Amino acid sequence: MKKLNALILILSLTTFINNTFAQVNTPYIHHKEFQVADSNKLFLRFENLNFVKNNEYSGEFSKGATWIGYVASPKLVYYPSSNFRIEAGVRLQKYSGREDFTETEPIFSAIYKPSDKIEFIMGSLNQNNNHNLSEPMFEPERYFMETAENGFQFLYNAPKLQFQTWINWEKFILENDPFQERFTFGLSGNWQLNQSSKTKLSMPLEVIFAHRGGEIDSSEGSVQTIGNYGSGLVLEKNISNSKITSWYVKAMGYFFSDNSSEKDYLFDKGHAFYPQVGITTKKSKLNLGYWNAYHFASSRGSKLFQSVAIDSPEYFEARRELATLNYYYEHKIASGIHFGGKLDVYYDLKNSAENFAAAIYLRINGDFFLKKLKWNK
Repeated sequence: MKKLNALILILSLTTFINNTFAQVNTPYIHHKEFQVADSNKLFLRFENLNFVKNNEYSGEFSKGATWIGYVASPKLVYYPSSNFRIEAGVRLQKYSGREDFTETEPIFSAIYKPSDKIEFIMGSLNQNNNHNLSEPMFEPERYFMETAENGFQFLYNAPKLQFQTWINWEKFILENDPFQERFTFGLSGNWQLNQSSKTKLSMPLEVIFAHRGGEIDSSEGSVQTIGNYGSGLVLEKNISNSKITSWYVKAMGYFFSDNSSEKDYLFDKGHAFYPQVGITTKKSKLNLGYWNAYHFASSRGSKLFQSVAIDSPEYFEARRELATLNYYYEHKIASGIHFGGKLDVYYDLKNSAENFAAAIYLRINGDFFLKKLKWNK
């Protein structure tokens, strides 16, 4: 029955494919680009993501769940100059059927853009597309399951090279706190190896370090440092005068390393290989892949791709093999308002078991000009 349901979902979603939308992304987009004309202006900005996601998972590695709700972030945005802005507001996370907000937290960002290529952020971070990290490295659902990321971020964007690095400080400690500090360091990037606009060869890079420790707390916990790395090659061919705008072939290698003082896993090193092929249209993206992993774990990645069952740590499979299908569709309703759907299918080749997830998203990002204010010293 699950296979039949998944097939029906695929056929239903693919009927939406056409050529009216200019770019396809994940639903996790909120960051506002700088505009020179916004200098000395004050805006009320509204960022919102409504989501319905049903995970039909079975087996030891991940439990099925349904997520329904929204994440809304109203905030004031002020530009003292054309290359600096301040954002202050609140992030509201609400699951339908709960009386109270699951999370309510203030958000504040100071953003400096000294050139067209460089951007610095301190405070609440730019989490667009989950930092362009792949699913084995970063679980997409973290966007609406966890609190906002806060810390420091540096972004670089040039025609041949795009990368970002950040620190998300998840738990801060004061002297004699009974718990340890926690933070995540990340780096993601893409280096285009040729100059062609029709056939592109590029090298992606993904790095995640998760650290737990501290020197001034009173906790007796051990120091943990988990490293995950990913890189490979992507060949993309753009197509003119066709509903299919491009096709691509991607081959990624992933590595795991546990450098903790006391090992948290049954193994301290591992690796994985993930070849993928896909096509894109102006409204959608279809991706097929084969995941082969040996002793692989990820501190922030999807549970389905790991060798250890996170929810049942006593269950372990040295080698994991998955056939994956990911389909995403997005339609532009109006400026800043997008409606989309997503289907993910994961077939466990070793255990002959299928898992799939279907989701609907509504993303709203908009600005309302309030007034022009001159910055005073």
